[in-house]
Amino acid sequence: MEVNKKINWGISRDLQADIRYEYNACKGYVIDLSLGCSHKCSYCIFSPLELKVYKLHNPDYNGEVLTLKLEKFLERKEFPPSVYMCYSSDPLGNEDVKESSKIVLKKLLENNVNILFITKGIFDDSILDIVKERPDLMNIQIDVSNYDNFRNNKIEPGAPSYTQRVNNIEKLTKIEGLGSLAVRMDPLLPNIDDTNENVEKILKDISILGVNEVVVGYVVLTENIKNKWSNDKYTKQVTELLTEKTPTISQQALYSIPFEDKVKRIEKIHELCKKYDIKLSVCGCKDERFKKTDFEWVCHPFNREVREKLNKQTSNNMVMDTDHLT
Repeated sequence: MEVNKKINWGISRDLQADIRYEYNACKGYVIDLSLGCSHKCSYCIFSPLELKVYKLHNPDYNGEVLTLKLEKFLERKEFPPSVYMCYSSDPLGNEDVKESSKIVLKKLLENNVNILFITKGIFDDSILDIVKERPDLMNIQIDVSNYDNFRNNKIEPGAPSYTQRVNNIEKLTKIEGLGSLAVRMDPLLPNIDDTNENVEKILKDISILGVNEVVVGYVVLTENIKNKWSNDKYTKQVTELLTEKTPTISQQALYSIPFEDKVKRIEKIHELCKKYDIKLSVCGCKDERFKKTDFEWVCHPFNREVREKLNKQTSNNMVMDTDHLT
């Protein structure tokens, strides 16, 4: 069975949401439910690109978050074994997007699709009720990189607070049979997010709730974002350390801290994780050199064994790539 490698270049011009193969998303299938994202994270490299492309074709576009239409998606008859919600936005970004997420989640779950659900948003009861319908298909990661309100308001100005995100985690831990639940400490800002105090605070808080897995990754920035951050006193301390072009799966010129330093920092975080009996993994596509280390690495969110198993259960050609996995 061959992988459908037809790449749909980002969000369609007619603003129709649909599943698409995305090479840069660990060679998997994704769906976006909005053009733009309410969280306005200043490190984001995906949403600004979508906005730039859309504005080229729509010069009067003012940059507002646009909820995508669902007609095309609702007509879909074939599905891949796994879909990532959402690639360049947040599936719980605002109330309109949340309503779309309910519709999309229901259809995906009805068709036995595994879902990678990465969010900073708020799970209300209406979303939780849908998750409870097929928790075994839900692989949820909650973004939590720092407990400090100043940092979060500056770097992720539209996102919920640390306390709100921890409350999210508490709600999710009460759902039995989730496929997986992890805290995503990604992107970490060196010397801001990876301090012992911050990391241990997060690990302690989530371990009390029963979370036993974190996915860790350091920030990668485009040259334009790096230059912009260099003009700000707070973020300049980060960009001064981003001296290396990182070999990501996209092969785009993205800057991060040198790999040797990155490994040492993650090893320290790993030691703290052991203290709380929490498993640590990294993304092997965000820095492909991790694939040659002893760190456990995942690929949005499945390893090769699981991907191959899911592919065998798929009756169409929308299978997941495995050639980049070892």
